[in-house]
Amino acid sequence: MSAMPLKSLLALAIGASAVLAGCKPAAAPAPAQPTAPSAAAAAPATAAPHVSRTARLQAFLAQRYGKDARLSEGWRGTWTQDGQARATDWTVCAEQPVVSGDSWQQLLAVCGELVEGGHADPGTIDFYVLRPAADGFDVAAELTGGTYGSSGRPGTVEIIRAGSDFYGFRNESGWYGQGYALQSQALILPGPNGLVDTGSVRSHIDNTAAYDCDDAEQADDCRTRTFNLDFALRMDDSDRSARTWPLVIEETGIECGGRQVRREHRFTLDPKTWTYAFPDALQREGCQ
Repeated sequence: MSAMPLKSLLALAIGASAVLAGCKPAAAPAPAQPTAPSAAAAAPATAAPHVSRTARLQAFLAQRYGKDARLSEGWRGTWTQDGQARATDWTVCAEQPVVSGDSWQQLLAVCGELVEGGHADPGTIDFYVLRPAADGFDVAAELTGGTYGSSGRPGTVEIIRAGSDFYGFRNESGWYGQGYALQSQALILPGPNGLVDTGSVRSHIDNTAAYDCDDAEQADDCRTRTFNLDFALRMDDSDRSARTWPLVIEETGIECGGRQVRREHRFTLDPKTWTYAFPDALQREGCQ
């Protein structure tokens, strides 16, 4: 066999190299780049707007009393008593959020004073227990249109705690005439079927400025009939866990005849009538 010429061997070597180069495995594809999230997916969900307690109260007042009703100032409206609509100045006279179980409630009192009230005319008060719902308040209980006070004025209202998780209202109003002062206090508390006026007792009575004592002929006799008494109301919270706390009235001052008085009266809320059994002695207008 004759030897292959050098030129032919060189040609074969170049061809083999080309074949080997053509069989080289393809490079791996570059990893896919993550795509940017769409604008809709990237934006967080919009939270429901927060509605403040003040805004809820203002909305409730406007719904109940009209667009002129204001949380922070009075407004002119009407009050219908015995079928007669009378001009009335309204104002929020007490409001407070309170804890109720695992939630909370809003207590609200709206007072109405007659624009042209006579001496014997009472004023009026609307009492509400509200519970938060959505962006407003629902009425959990109410007592409206009640009459309190004299001369068209309903008196003052404060919110009281009457048990471990039990809140209500105390109204104080008075009558003044001919040197006599008669002040009363009433408790309005939540009952099984709504708000209840649980009873009224005096908070103060006196006749120290009685006109008849100005008469020289009657002055000595008048002084023997002078009285000046306070009836301070408080809740006995010694058992903080009790659902309702006992009510205590502390009677102090000067009784007729100049006798110094210091007495304590205790009452519990009747679970059947949802009232306090106040005796006539704590509702009197003069000497006992």
